Amino acid sequence: MFIAQEIIEEATDAIIAARDFCGNEKEAVIDVVDDHGIKAKADRNKVWKIARFRANKIWNGFQREAGVAEKHLF
Repeated sequence: MFIAQEIIEEATDAIIAARDFCGNEKEAVIDVVDDHGIKAKADRNKVWKIARFRANKIWNGFQREAGVAEKHLF
């Protein structure tokens, strides 16, 4: 199934928000895929993997800006 870019971006934002507030990242993504009616396990996993990869990249940028040592980045 084709996953729209907007869904991936929404899931990525949900992961970042969960990290900001010490929430559950996986639950945040589950809420996003449920909101969009994505039922197939493979598609749900696809959204999770892509969004997590993108969120890690963004999060690492935030950490670098904050002066976190490279060895502590994802």
